[in-house]
Amino acid sequence: MTTEATSKKKKSAFTTLAPNAINGYLPNALHFSLGYLFLRPWVKFGLRGRVRRSRDLPEGPMVLACNHRSFFDPPFVGMCFRRPIAYFAKASLWDIPFIAFWLRAMFGIPVDRENPGLSSMKGAVDRLKNGISVLVFAEGTRTRDGRLAPMREGPALFARRAGVPIVPVYLYRSEAVWPRGQFLFNFINKDIEVRVGKPIVAPKDLAPRAQDAWISRRLELWMEQQERSFMGPRPRKVIA
Repeated sequence: MTTEATSKKKKSAFTTLAPNAINGYLPNALHFSLGYLFLRPWVKFGLRGRVRRSRDLPEGPMVLACNHRSFFDPPFVGMCFRRPIAYFAKASLWDIPFIAFWLRAMFGIPVDRENPGLSSMKGAVDRLKNGISVLVFAEGTRTRDGRLAPMREGPALFARRAGVPIVPVYLYRSEAVWPRGQFLFNFINKDIEVRVGKPIVAPKDLAPRAQDAWISRRLELWMEQQERSFMGPRPRKVIA
C-alpha cells in the first residue's frame, strides 16, 4: 500500500460530523434501546444501583468529566442522559468495518496513538460544536485501588475550546461488575452508584489557561468529596 493510500485510510476515521447529526434516527434508537430498555432495568434490579442527578444540568452539549473504574463506565454514564454521548476509542478500531459502523453511528471519537492529544481535541470539539456531549475520563486511566488519581486538564481544555460547561460525574463500585483479570462480568451485584453534579463554569475574567486550572481544581475537589462520602478519608502515608 502506498504512503498516500495509507494516509487516506488513517484519516478516514477523523471525518467531521454533519450539522444536526445528534437528531439522527440510528444513534437515538440505539441509545434508547440500550440505555432505557436494557441498562437501566439491569442496574436497578440486577445491580441494585442508584443514580443521583443534579437538577441544574444544561439542555445543550457538555463535557462529562468522570472518574474511571471499569470498562462498563461509558454505558453506565450514558444511560443517565436522554441524548447520545460521544466516547473515545482507539483509531485502529475504525479499520474493522463492522466495529467502525457502530462507532460512527454512536459518534465515536478516534484517538490516534501517534498523536493522541491532537486527535482527541479535534474529535471532542467537533462533537461538542455539533450538539453532542462528550464523556472524558479525567484521570486518563482506570483506577487499580478505587481511589482517585490526579485530574488532568483535558476536560477543561475541551470545554473551553467548544464553549460548553463541564459536568462532573462520579462512579462508585462499577469495577465490581467486571473486576480486573476476570473473564466474564457479574450480572448480579449491589451498591453501584452514579452521581452527576452541577455544571462547573470558570469566571470569564480569567485568562484561558487560568480558566482551565480553575475548573480542574474545582473538579478535583468535587471528586474528592464524593470519594470521601463513599470510602472515607484517604489513609495517611507513613514516613519512615
